[in-house]
Amino acid sequence: MGSKRFYIGWFYLAVLTSLVGCGGPSLFYWGDFEQGLYERYVTEQPAQANAYLLETITGAEQQHQKVPPGAYADYGFLLFKRGDRNGAIAYFEKEKKAFPESSALMAKLIDRIKQNKTAVTGKTQPQAAPVQPAQGAKP
Repeated sequence: MGSKRFYIGWFYLAVLTSLVGCGGPSLFYWGDFEQGLYERYVTEQPAQANAYLLETITGAEQQHQKVPPGAYADYGFLLFKRGDRNGAIAYFEKEKKAFPESSALMAKLIDRIKQNKTAVTGKTQPQAAPVQPAQGAKP
């Protein structure tokens, strides 16, 4: 009975030791991305969260690492809310390129922004009213 416990103990120790070695380097540069999400949604401090988001993106790009999934899209949406439609489209394109599985959603968002741009442009520019020739005047 004592030797059975001994072998079971060694078995668990071997399993735990092998599992510790499984953690490798991260695929993405997370920076403060998770902290930014916490700041935005839990503590409701969007200004600090936006700073964390931008720091994460620039840090990843400077270190030539991958940006976490959704970071480009999140920053693009932030730019859209600020009124920077071209910046939003650029970051949605980056998200689409970095994560092809998001391309359908990013394409829809880009199309919506472009449609919205067209609608806004069409509304802000006055259209000339058709001129009716005066009665009796020859064209």
